[in-house]
Amino acid sequence: MTKQELLQRVIETVMQERKKAEESLATTRQAAIDAPGAMQSHSDTTKSQMSRLAEEIERSIEEKNFALRTLQGMAHSGLPSDTEVIKIGSVVEVLTERGEREIYFILPVGGGIEIVDNDRTITVATARAPIAIALIGKRQSQTVRLQIGSLQKELTIVGIQ
Repeated sequence: MTKQELLQRVIETVMQERKKAEESLATTRQAAIDAPGAMQSHSDTTKSQMSRLAEEIERSIEEKNFALRTLQGMAHSGLPSDTEVIKIGSVVEVLTERGEREIYFILPVGGGIEIVDNDRTITVATARAPIAIALIGKRQSQTVRLQIGSLQKELTIVGIQ
């Protein structure tokens, strides 16, 4: 799978997530409308809770729209082809100290999305994620140490796309 195809799959995933959020928003808004108000039940706070939940879902949709604009802009302008140094837009394959291969697609948005390509799982990491911070600016064959809380990982860069 090329980086451009991988980026398109990430865009499709974000679009699916946005669609689910929009459906959830519609359901939540209806629940807020149907819930008893303060005049009907003084102790029932369902209406206000549903309204707050709807606001949170709206914020989530706005974030997904921003992510889509950003990713579609990247797709339009093209991803970096330089494979010397890891940067935003790089696909990086690392080898852990246990001999496991992990693949990361470093993007400005969309962190946590996983794309399965044949038998490989490619994880999107935002540029602010600890893994991306450890990898950006590095070159193939370099080893990086990553510490998140008490977890420490040593990763050797085996490929940059």
